[in-house]
Amino acid sequence: MEIPETQLKNHVLHRRLGDDLIAEGLLALDQLEEAIEYQCIYGGKLGTSLVELGIVEEDQLAKVLSQQLRLHYIKPELLMNVPKETLQLVPREIAIKYKVVPYHKEGRRLFLAMTDATNLTFIDDLSFKLNHIIIPLAIPEIRLMLALKKHYGLQLSPRFEALSAQLNRRAKAKQKSVPAKKPAAEAEMNPADPASIDMNAEETWPMLGDEEYEDDMSDLVEPEKEETTEKPEPISSDEAYFDFETSSYEISYTSLCQQLVAARDRNDIARALINYLSPDFFTCGLFMVRPAVITGWLASCKGAEPLGFDGFSIPQDQNSIFDVVIKGKVPFLGMVTDTPHHRDLLALFGTKPPQASLLLPLLVRDRLVSIIYLLDQMEALEKRFSELNNLVQKAEMAFTMLILKNKLLTI
Repeated sequence: MEIPETQLKNHVLHRRLGDDLIAEGLLALDQLEEAIEYQCIYGGKLGTSLVELGIVEEDQLAKVLSQQLRLHYIKPELLMNVPKETLQLVPREIAIKYKVVPYHKEGRRLFLAMTDATNLTFIDDLSFKLNHIIIPLAIPEIRLMLALKKHYGLQLSPRFEALSAQLNRRAKAKQKSVPAKKPAAEAEMNPADPASIDMNAEETWPMLGDEEYEDDMSDLVEPEKEETTEKPEPISSDEAYFDFETSSYEISYTSLCQQLVAARDRNDIARALINYLSPDFFTCGLFMVRPAVITGWLASCKGAEPLGFDGFSIPQDQNSIFDVVIKGKVPFLGMVTDTPHHRDLLALFGTKPPQASLLLPLLVRDRLVSIIYLLDQMEALEKRFSELNNLVQKAEMAFTMLILKNKLLTI
C-alpha cells in the first residue's frame, strides 16, 4: 500500500528532543539517561533537567526546539526585555493561566513564547481571547518562568528560583571567559530589537498562521514528556480508594502496591504514599532533597494539604532534623526541637515544637532524593517503624521502575 506523502513527511519529522540533541552533537546517550533519571525524580520537562544538570546550554536548547517544531528562533534572554506596550496585549490572568509571554507584535500577528507550541486548540483559544493571530515561539521552560516572574509577578517554586541563580552564575562566569569585543556583523544588531528574530529559514520553517502551514501540526513532533497532574484511577472496584482532595476513602496495602506499579510519573508515587499514610497519622509529607536545599513536595495534615507546603524550603547548611537523614542516609525518630526553621515547618501543620517526628530517607540508586516526614505520637511512630521502612523500599522500587519505563520510551 502506498503511504501518502503527507504521512511520510510527518513520520520523518516525528522526532523527540533527545534524538535531535544527540543528532546535533549536543548530547551523549549516557547524558540523556542521566537527564531522564533526573526528570523522573524531580519532575518538569526533559529540557529543564538538561539545563539544570549543565549538560545543554539554554540557547542550544532553544535552537533545537525551534528547529524541531519548525518555528522561528529567538535568544531566550531577549524575552526578559519586552516593551511595555507589547506586554499589555496579554492580561496578567491569561499570561499566568496559559504560561505565555508576548514578544513582538507585527500587524495582527502576535509572537507568543510558550512551552506547548504544538497544541492547536490551546493556540486557537488564545487567538480568540487576545484577538490576534498567534505565532508561537518555542522557549525553554526555565526562561519562560523567569519572564513570567519579571513581567507578570509569577511566584516561582524553590526549584526555579535555585535554577535562576544557577543560570546567573553561569552567565557571569561565561562573561569573564569571553572577550568583550564583538564581531562587526554582530555589533550592528540591537539584541533587544524584535527584528532579531531569526527569519533566515522562513521558506523551510513556515509559521503557524501562514497559509502554507495551517494544517494540523500535532503529528510533527512528540512533546516533551511532562508529569501529569491527574489523580490515578482506582485499581479495582473492590479496593477502596482514598481521594486526596476530599479525604473520602482509604486504600489497602495491596492497592497501594498496585498503584506504585502503575505509576506514570513521580506525582503518582507521591499521591499513593500520602493517600495510604494520611488516614493513620496526624501529619505526613514528602520533601525533595536537592544539592543545597530541602523543599516541600506533597503533604497531608488531618486529611487536607497544608497551605504553602510546596513553597516551603530549608537550606541544607542550617541545623535541622533533616541533618541526620541527609548525612547518614538513615531514619530519624525523635523530638523536633525549638529552632526558627522547625517553628516554620510545624507552623504549616498548625503545631509548635517540641513534637515527635519520624523521618525516612528515600534513596534511588543510592542517591537521597526524598524524605518521608511523619508527625504523631511517639508510640504510634515506634509501632509502625518496621512497616514504614518496608513501605520506603516499595517506593524506591517504584521510582526505579519509573526510570526504566521512561528510558524504554525515550531512548
